[in-house]
Amino acid sequence: MDQSKGLSALSYLSFYFAPFILPVIIFIVTKDQAVKGHSKKAFISQLIPILLGILYMIYFFTSVLSWNNTLTVSVQDFFISSHFIGFILLVLITFILAIWNLVQAIKVLR
Repeated sequence: MDQSKGLSALSYLSFYFAPFILPVIIFIVTKDQAVKGHSKKAFISQLIPILLGILYMIYFFTSVLSWNNTLTVSVQDFFISSHFIGFILLVLITFILAIWNLVQAIKVLR
């Protein structure tokens, strides 16, 4: 196996054991432009769930902290349903990106 293919695939597979850290290390260490391109794509695809998770947590905590007894039932229901929908979307996007990273690693190794 070619070393550049292995490093490129490792960048994508790091989603499962060292997300966004290993692609940065590979990007810095390697001189091969193809590997740098793959590590950049892997980094971005691994950073998306983290950023979305941070945004979700900010929304969750700000809405929970603003919760008080004066809220109507419909507003409370909206907050609860939006938290649930946001969490489901976060899990779904993370799952899709996990599959995408696996597919890209397999493509690189072929």
